[in-house]
Amino acid sequence: MATGVLSAGLFLFPAVAAVSKQAMAPIAIALAVALLAVALWQDRRSARPWPPVALLFAAFASYVAVFHLPPALGDGGSAETLLKLGMLALMLWLASAGWTGLVRTARLNRAALWALAGLALGSAFLMIELTFDSPLHRLSDGIPSGVTVDPARNNRPAVALLLLAIPLAGLLARRVGRGPAVLAVLLGAAPVLAGQSAAAWVAGAVAVPVYLAARLWPRPVLVAGGVLALVFVVAAPPILATAYQVATRNEIRMPLSFTDRLEIWDHAAGEVRTAPWLGHGLGSVKHLPLTAEQRARYRFHKAPSTHAHNAALQVWVEFGAIGIAAGLVLLGLGAVAISRLNKAAQAIALTTASALLVIGMLSFGLWQETWLGLIGVTIVLLRLAALPVDPEPSA
Repeated sequence: MATGVLSAGLFLFPAVAAVSKQAMAPIAIALAVALLAVALWQDRRSARPWPPVALLFAAFASYVAVFHLPPALGDGGSAETLLKLGMLALMLWLASAGWTGLVRTARLNRAALWALAGLALGSAFLMIELTFDSPLHRLSDGIPSGVTVDPARNNRPAVALLLLAIPLAGLLARRVGRGPAVLAVLLGAAPVLAGQSAAAWVAGAVAVPVYLAARLWPRPVLVAGGVLALVFVVAAPPILATAYQVATRNEIRMPLSFTDRLEIWDHAAGEVRTAPWLGHGLGSVKHLPLTAEQRARYRFHKAPSTHAHNAALQVWVEFGAIGIAAGLVLLGLGAVAISRLNKAAQAIALTTASALLVIGMLSFGLWQETWLGLIGVTIVLLRLAALPVDPEPSA
């Protein structure tokens, strides 16, 4: 039954997400709830999350409840914080619970092929939209040919397909064959190459050398990646503020979206100093005040942004050093889990993790349901790709 649930969810997620990015969260939630129901029905022990993850979430949720309900900035409501924490709990459950023990590995090739079919449909939709000036979007919304449709509207779905394609390729390579694995990579990369998502380009550029190196030296790559992640997370405010200053001083030309991000980063980095230990609470980034001097100095960032476009910086602003400590522990638990995989699975995991971290540092808002849902389904594919290849009886 778990394999059937996975087949349905992994087919629907990329196929529907390409058409509507808002659908990512509902499908991911439905997949998590369905897997939880199967786990509770077949073997309640498999529904238990990994204890270190459960303890970390409990500690973080308690910290938020004591210090950030309601958040210091914003309209004073607590509902948004509770909703986001609930979504985080579901995604952490997908990442750490024992539901994989219910999967019939002998039939896992079917789930992999269904996921590939969904990826193919999603990729085909995006390629039609990007190549022929959004004909399907124009048709569904009644947009005349004289009205310009910004191709950037497809950036989020393109990023999603790229991230999903990486662990799916690993799953296909181990369960079906190299041909389908290569096809998955091509299907995930095509919308990125045809689109305008600079963040996806960077993620792909990082993922390729990480994969090649991790195939030969997974442990050194894991250690090096851990050190880099530690440095960028802890020192995000000064690093990003300096990047803005250097780019401005030297008039470095870059995509307009990156110029906007540098200004957002500079603004948010400055606000970290006002609450360095506890932060301002979830959602506070979109309420950070801008001075008249900042509005005059920035080219694009004239009003508070909906999010920081950098996960580490967002945690610094919203939850301070305590939130950063919790995030580092979570990353450390992920590194421990990766270190326990076999060499082939480690290469897949490290490549997926590198792409996720790059996107997290450049694109989505940390608490966007779309992003949390995408992380959850990507990790589901990764966990399936890491399962032993030899057939095992279901738990």
